[in-house]
Amino acid sequence: MRVQMASNNSTNSRYHGLDSVRAVAMMLGIILHAALPYMDVGGGIWPSDKEDSLLLAIIVQFIHLWRMPLFFILSGFFAGLLAEKHSWTYWGKNRAIRIGIPILIFSPLMGLTMPWIFGYGFTRELHFYYSNEGMPYHLWFLWHLLIIGAALGVHKTIGFITGKLLSAVNLHQLIALSRKIKSGVNKLVFKPRLPLILILILTSLSLSSNGTELFENPISTGIYFAFGYSLYWNKTLFAFIKSHWEKYLVASILLFLVHTALEENFTSLDFESYDGLMWIAFLLVKISNAVFFSLAFIGLAEERFGSYKPAVRYISDGSYWIYLIHLPVVTFITFSMFEFRLAAEIKFLIATSLTSIICLVTYKYFVRSSFVGKLLNGKQHPFKPNLFEL
Repeated sequence: MRVQMASNNSTNSRYHGLDSVRAVAMMLGIILHAALPYMDVGGGIWPSDKEDSLLLAIIVQFIHLWRMPLFFILSGFFAGLLAEKHSWTYWGKNRAIRIGIPILIFSPLMGLTMPWIFGYGFTRELHFYYSNEGMPYHLWFLWHLLIIGAALGVHKTIGFITGKLLSAVNLHQLIALSRKIKSGVNKLVFKPRLPLILILILTSLSLSSNGTELFENPISTGIYFAFGYSLYWNKTLFAFIKSHWEKYLVASILLFLVHTALEENFTSLDFESYDGLMWIAFLLVKISNAVFFSLAFIGLAEERFGSYKPAVRYISDGSYWIYLIHLPVVTFITFSMFEFRLAAEIKFLIATSLTSIICLVTYKYFVRSSFVGKLLNGKQHPFKPNLFEL
């Protein structure tokens, strides 16, 4: 997660805060997946313990609201940084290596572990077998980034060819008009301090897809990515978010209380819930939460945690590895405790603690200095750690 600021004022400082909050968003997958067995996710898609926990359900809903929207916003932000520092061609090659190769490596690993672990969770019996069914869901954000990268490549290629053709036939006015339209859309959707148009667009996309889950909706993830890319170039808005993150956070908390009240009738992990105007209201509140929490945490991270801290940087280095391997670890530990007579919250703490320790230890001793570590994070320097550019 290498994130080096490339601005007119400074080319040597880093977005330490944004890098850290992005790492936190990735590592929160441990908490989500350790808590899911203790809440009703609908449809029996996840092995369930006998005991439900309202506290863990609220924690899951809170994290689930903003985690991946924030991730894609930051991905777009860092894409703008990397494109300015190098080029879009360099960014595309970087994505192919840092995302494409991990997909090739870790998809078979998921197929080798997750089917029998989930089978064990449902039946309490161990039957080892390999299957790729459903495996893309764990690595779905990587697939979405590849889709976004491919879409950007097509967009820029078409734009380049169209520009050349219009210039050749001397239609410079049409070129200028297209630029004005693009600038107007950007100003209307991505630049307002209160991005209501952005929220309405994302809500409409969730309605059209009959669900609220981003892994089913690459257009929405692409819009979050575009918002982050626009934010990188909009230094005025970025400075405002840093200075007024508390306002975004207060708005988010109030909206989250409304969202929690609506959860009595709708579960964001239940794709079949649908009920007219109440469903629209639920989606509008959910998307507003995603946007405002993301802006609040972006501003908070850079305003309060923007300085270099070795321990935080080390964890940030390991966050990509932790995301890739945590699911089989945390699910096996969690499912293994189903028969224990312990409170759900205690089992949750045991699973998250053990998983975090295992992931960090394997990163330190087996990954950080290995080929995999270099693939995920680039070359490591003793006094100037590299972070994965995503």
